[in-house]
Amino acid sequence: MKLFGAIALHVEAEDILRAPRFFEKIKRAFGGKPDLRTGRARSALEATAIVEATRDALRKIGVTNAVSLFIDDTVLFHDREGTPDDLGDLFLAFHDNDSVFGQGFRELRLAVEHREAGLHLVLEIQARPEHKKDAPAARTLISGRIEALTPRPGEDAETYRKRAEPVATDAKALEMFRIQFTALVDRVRDALAHAMPTAKVEVEVAEPRITRPDPKADTARDPQSPRDRNYDPYDHYYWSPGWVMADMLMWSAMFSMMSMPHYAVVDHHHHYQGHTDDTGIQDGPTDSSPAEADDAMSADDAAAESDAQDIADSGVDTDSGGSWWDDAGGGDGGGFDGGDFGGFD
Repeated sequence: MKLFGAIALHVEAEDILRAPRFFEKIKRAFGGKPDLRTGRARSALEATAIVEATRDALRKIGVTNAVSLFIDDTVLFHDREGTPDDLGDLFLAFHDNDSVFGQGFRELRLAVEHREAGLHLVLEIQARPEHKKDAPAARTLISGRIEALTPRPGEDAETYRKRAEPVATDAKALEMFRIQFTALVDRVRDALAHAMPTAKVEVEVAEPRITRPDPKADTARDPQSPRDRNYDPYDHYYWSPGWVMADMLMWSAMFSMMSMPHYAVVDHHHHYQGHTDDTGIQDGPTDSSPAEADDAMSADDAAAESDAQDIADSGVDTDSGGSWWDDAGGGDGGGFDGGDFGGFD
């Protein structure tokens, strides 16, 4: 079972305008006011403010184990050795370079890990000053796994099943982990709101997820771009082929329970399929599921892509890929992929 949460952080932002076209220039010459808005905005974000607010928030909730800090095309910190209690080292690495990144930046990602109440969690703060008008300037993604259900190195399927099955089939235990995770997400939200009092901080989602097993899926690592809308930071840093066993165990355990819990169902690429208590979910995505539409471009998406092209034509750097900040489709938007870190196995 996967536990996933997302916290949005909204700050004051200004509209990004495109260059006027020929007839719009004429219209403006005669006193008209053509609409040059692109649907995108630029927030007044500084890397120093984000990093320092994150430091204060994490310390408040007792999270001190750093994983990485990435700004634009530079990795400023990466804990390859798994050193505990090294959050201070991450901030020292940033302040050694704050003259370069302290203000202007395109993308910032700061990742930490945390163990609490039988859960292993990865928190990744993502910030981009330029984004869609109605999108947040920063998000904190929180992804966790239940340690009792985590495959161990070298563990075969039968040994894993005997160890993990008592937890996987215990509805009360799973509910306890869900409540603990939700409480943690709320604590992170409150800590961020306290550290950034002028921002609007809200929980977008906090839910358990069950992965539908796919025997045809390639078990080799298929890293997502951190800009992907379905990006899961835990899989990015702690992916293992052993999770296939966990997915199969949880899937069978769900449908052997007397009372079906209301958990989200996703495929191995984290695309939403429906819920465990939906009729016919065992056979495939429900009719109301957007899974089939994940790769299709809606009218709004097409408009977003057109706006992005308008900005590009005007010389503004969009750096856009389908992501939390842009709805114009998936793909790697130019950032590093999972191969840059290689996990912490």
